[in-house]
Amino acid sequence: MKRFLVLSCLMLASLASASPSEAEAKEVIAKQLLAKLTAKEERTSKFSRAYIPPQVRRVRVTDDAVAKVDAKGGEFMTFAVDAHHGFGDDEPKADSKDWRKDAIVGCVYVATGEVYVKRKDAFIPGAQLYGKKAPAAAEHVCVAKAGEQVAAAK
Repeated sequence: MKRFLVLSCLMLASLASASPSEAEAKEVIAKQLLAKLTAKEERTSKFSRAYIPPQVRRVRVTDDAVAKVDAKGGEFMTFAVDAHHGFGDDEPKADSKDWRKDAIVGCVYVATGEVYVKRKDAFIPGAQLYGKKAPAAAEHVCVAKAGEQVAAAK
């Protein structure tokens, strides 16, 4: 019985330290970025001169399910959000040319729930997209150490 308890504790510890999965990354992006961005866009008047928000957004993790490690040891995954504007299908086909690829590009730290978005050559906190003031991102954010990647969790 003791061996079983020790073995189960070791298995749980190894699962807890496993690298983040693509599904977890998409969930964090949807919760921390897209839901709040959509809420901000819904508050805009339909008579506003602001841009018309996309009808549908989809998230793609661009790392092939392998997390990268930054200079401080944080694991992150890069992502892209595609947008669909206009009328027609609520969910256009995945291979449709109607998608605007890479409308939002950035990285997500799944363990902490932090989302950063790329603007020109720098990364900014995702909160700035929906109007929140946030401190500037540190220089090590979303920059992988040379040759370091975390093994994919399966």
